[in-house]
Amino acid sequence: MAVRSEEEGPQAGFAARIGRRIAWFRWTGRVVRAGTVATAVGILLLAAAIAALLLENSLPSIDRSGLPFLWGSRWDYSAGVYGAGPAIFGTLLTSALALLVGVPVALGVAIFTSELAPRRARAALAYLVDLGAMVPSVVYGMWGLLVVVPFMSHHVEPALDRLSPHGGIFSGPPSGLGYLTAGLVLAVMVIPTIGALSREALRAVPRDRREAALGLGATRWEAARIAVFGPAAPGILSAVILGLGRALGETIAVVLVIGNVCRYPTSLLSGGCTIPSQIVNYFGLPGLEQSALYELGLVLFALSLAINIGARVFLHWWHEDGEAPKRLLRRPGHSRLRLAARAVAPAGVAVPAWWTRVAARRRGRILRRRAISRAMFVLLAGAVVVAVYPLFSLAHTAVDNGGAVLLRPSFYTEPIAPACLRDCTQGGIGPAIQGTLLLVGLASGIGLPVGVLAGIYLSEYGRHRWGRGFGVVVDAMVGLPSLLIGVFVFAAFLEYDRTAINSVIAGGIALSIIMIPIVTRTTETALRSVPTRVRESALALGFPRHRITLRVVLGSCRSALVTGCLLAIGRATGETAALLFTIGATTYGFSGWNHPVAALAPFIFQALLSAYPNWVADAWGAALVLLLIMLGVTLAARLTLRTDDAPGAE
Repeated sequence: MAVRSEEEGPQAGFAARIGRRIAWFRWTGRVVRAGTVATAVGILLLAAAIAALLLENSLPSIDRSGLPFLWGSRWDYSAGVYGAGPAIFGTLLTSALALLVGVPVALGVAIFTSELAPRRARAALAYLVDLGAMVPSVVYGMWGLLVVVPFMSHHVEPALDRLSPHGGIFSGPPSGLGYLTAGLVLAVMVIPTIGALSREALRAVPRDRREAALGLGATRWEAARIAVFGPAAPGILSAVILGLGRALGETIAVVLVIGNVCRYPTSLLSGGCTIPSQIVNYFGLPGLEQSALYELGLVLFALSLAINIGARVFLHWWHEDGEAPKRLLRRPGHSRLRLAARAVAPAGVAVPAWWTRVAARRRGRILRRRAISRAMFVLLAGAVVVAVYPLFSLAHTAVDNGGAVLLRPSFYTEPIAPACLRDCTQGGIGPAIQGTLLLVGLASGIGLPVGVLAGIYLSEYGRHRWGRGFGVVVDAMVGLPSLLIGVFVFAAFLEYDRTAINSVIAGGIALSIIMIPIVTRTTETALRSVPTRVRESALALGFPRHRITLRVVLGSCRSALVTGCLLAIGRATGETAALLFTIGATTYGFSGWNHPVAALAPFIFQALLSAYPNWVADAWGAALVLLLIMLGVTLAARLTLRTDDAPGAE
């Protein structure tokens, strides 16, 4: 009996330790799930608060105008008549043009950088494409005003007017300002976002699918088309939705190139307006017009909801099952079987008549497939050139207008100089750099973990009706104009803490709200791109679900996660409209979390729109500094985490 009790002692201790460990895993699993659910509920409450603010301030306009507000064409402050028809139509038209031009180019960039480009060149090309997403919208707008508008008015629009009949969609005076120019500038802005996220979706497809297609005789282009596009389709659609949200809510760049004439267009060359441009042009006026602008924001929020619901219905209808089309490989396989039959035929047997026809066509098919593959390589490489060229053109414009200031070491540390016309004292952007780092750091500390937790909820715990509804709300928040987010934060601090209305805290919170839906959507897409067998293998080894998510799944998709976080940080770094309401128009550095602070993007906006030459030069120099900062952040993140080699990448 004594011997048996001695044997049971270690076994009982081991069982007790196992029991405590299982209890710990269960408790931590409940905590992780409760944390993700609480995060999702918090984001829903935030979206509800924004919608409530818009609705509350829209009630006077709703009572006055009613439903005709949605299609009315007159916006007259003196008569008190407001119609949103031209702004709604302009928003849809410019966004459609942006996607029509941007999506094919972005998909070409994604395919080339993930499937066809030389391996050593892929990382460099990906960095260049991703860097385009870090450019502030005001810099894109000024580049469009200085480069795109003259080019359109002198070359493109006169040619289109000559080719188009009178009254056609391309007829009209070649001013350069209008819907077509705004759509092209928006396309340039959304290409990096769609391209980067689509690239990660393609790279997340397991490598064995490519190898299977290549083993059956497919070219690299055919392997990508057959084996990769289907599984990556949900991620690509999510990237397009994010790009659409960026186009719907863009404010500053559109204001500078659309012409700001709020009437229904007669052609794509005519000037017009969008909902964000109308809000930024007239916001601040008292009375009924202010309420009408809030109603415009409410309409845009509802419009974004409707578009995202439609996109999700389409995705559910076109849900791929992982099977690759076989038509392309069926015919070469059939020819290969006939060749095998001919090889084992007895000597002296006459060659059948069908063999002559097959042999004659075989070489033609091979040459045709090789020619198509090479043509697609050239075409997709051209898409990369089209995507990267605006960045080089923008950098060239910035260097021409403000590159000299970068050679002064004091430019990076000195305070911002007073505006003047001549005999100006040399200043710097030291306070703006300091303020930008503080604002983005605070926003990242709030937005990145919240967005990742919300993405985990959508991917791992929210695969039901309420989870799908939460995903729709998140997508709608992506398309919300940042100006309205700034107004929401301003109103919240006005209600609860008036001492911090214009402060670092208010600016950081506004930027974090902008970052959260971007990180949420990219995290969900990244997690869902991980093959199911990875989770099943970990479950078979006895790992609890939350540890699989946190250790296995997140590690498998870290490249896509880093890309999404970098895109969100780039969006926050270049944000202008929201900061105009939350940090104020100041040129001073940090003096406290409850005080205003200068930032690069608002300074660039105010300086470029001014007539002071010293500020204009400093603004272009600040744009170059901002690009260098984001390039350094991107390189540091990629090299530190070594996310260039995705599991599915070749």
